[in-house]
Amino acid sequence: MEKQPSRISSRDMHKYIWILVGVFTLLAASYPTAMIRVSQKPKFQGFHVKSLQIDGKISNDSVK
Repeated sequence: MEKQPSRISSRDMHKYIWILVGVFTLLAASYPTAMIRVSQKPKFQGFHVKSLQIDGKISNDSVK
């Protein structure tokens, strides 16, 4: 006897989609906020790509 696949209602599917859209929106909004906060630190002024060494110093060959 084969088991029929369970069907999910349209309302439940929309609920899951809106939850995923909300999570994606939170991530998309927090990324630029974090970039702005980091760019305002004096340690990273003038750099758009950072290459930190293990001791925490910016390497000489990092892009300026």
